[in-house]
Amino acid sequence: MLLKTRVAKYLEWKSIDATYVYQMRQAGFFSSGGGTICKVPQNDSEALKSDLMGMLEKRRCKNFFVYVQNFKLEDQSTWQGGTLYL
Repeated sequence: MLLKTRVAKYLEWKSIDATYVYQMRQAGFFSSGGGTICKVPQNDSEALKSDLMGMLEKRRCKNFFVYVQNFKLEDQSTWQGGTLYL
């Protein structure tokens, strides 16, 4: 949308080191409720340490990061049986 309206040339772009989200949590027997700020994982090792996901989601996220790191458009063996629609 920014490119379509041609306002992108008036903006100054900066890179950031990390992305954070605010997550509300329910109070439990051993923990207090309230909001916390959590870092969004950027690689497979951070995915396993993240408080944003449960154990199954951490494993899926780690597998996704490994898949993306090993993916090569020219080599169909890295697609793991998937089909690309470009």
